[in-house]
Amino acid sequence: MDVIERYLGTKPRSNAVDVISLTALLLLVWTTAEPVYLYALDSPVLHTPKYIIGVLTVVPSCLGMIYGAQWSRKREFSTEQCSKIKLYWLTGGSCFLVFNVVLMASISTESIWILVSWIRWSLAVGLGVGLVVGIAQVRVVVSTLTAERESLRAEHAEKQRDLIDQMNGILRHEVLNSAQVITGNASVLMAAEEPIDPDDERIERVHRQGEEITTVIQEVRTLLSTIEDGRELTETNLTNVLRNEIQKVRDQHPEIDVELRCQDDHYIRADELAGRIFANILRNAVEHNETPSLQIVVDIVSVDDAVVVTIEDDGQGIPERKLATLFDRPQVSDHGLGLYLVSEITDSYDGSVTLSKTGEDGTVFEFRFPVPEPRP
Repeated sequence: MDVIERYLGTKPRSNAVDVISLTALLLLVWTTAEPVYLYALDSPVLHTPKYIIGVLTVVPSCLGMIYGAQWSRKREFSTEQCSKIKLYWLTGGSCFLVFNVVLMASISTESIWILVSWIRWSLAVGLGVGLVVGIAQVRVVVSTLTAERESLRAEHAEKQRDLIDQMNGILRHEVLNSAQVITGNASVLMAAEEPIDPDDERIERVHRQGEEITTVIQEVRTLLSTIEDGRELTETNLTNVLRNEIQKVRDQHPEIDVELRCQDDHYIRADELAGRIFANILRNAVEHNETPSLQIVVDIVSVDDAVVVTIEDDGQGIPERKLATLFDRPQVSDHGLGLYLVSEITDSYDGSVTLSKTGEDGTVFEFRFPVPEPRP
């Protein structure tokens, strides 16, 4: 999409158009002034068919170039488009002029003025044809890119609508269910005549459902932000992102051994959502494993033109029944967005995530992100 926007441009650039207009105007002045000069000299060349035909064909070519240049200005072509038109214009004029110069060398002319008229005619006609071809080519490219841009916009809008509808359904279901649990337990507690025991299971249930509502809403907001217009990705230190997320796990679960294996800093194009990818994976490893001494190893390496991150744990693995839909969009009956959120954020960075292995001896997730192009 960015490439299309850069080519189509948003602001007119008229330098090339000005050159074309000025050249055509000078040729027109030359073409109209020369017969006046020859008339003053009473030159017989003025009445020859060759000279008359040359003048009569040059004038429309010049007027056509002036019109074409002004038409291009109104279309507000971008710098790249105007440069391409100018290139076709120059190529047409140069090639046709060279071709006719070769003919001049092999054909004798009775007057120097016929020769000058021939050169002017070759240049004007060649430039005119080149301008027509250039404008036609640019119009074809612009039409193609415009159609592609509209297609991408329509596809993006459809994805937004589909995702918003799905998330709306999840929010309604999750929030409504949790709200009903909270309301029901709160009503019972309010109606109780005895003092409320702080260890009452109903209080814990209300607290837990409130946390679930908060988590779901935060996940939906994060997911919707991946399809926002104008979202800007910048060069991000992925190593620091992982260090921060690993430190959070260590602070919350000091009994878990989390090791980061990385020699250097690695960069990718990302934004503030990058941490959510690895926070989700690390949290799942902690919450869904009952191994007494869980170990997690995070490794970052550069392979060719990609940054590869592997997260391995020695837990109990993922149940086989969940593997087929591991990264799919959750249904309304599910809780949370899980690995679907991980997949969507990774995909928004032009990256990929795969489950390399899972079983009784642990689980391995592998992420691949493209290395940012070097700055010019």
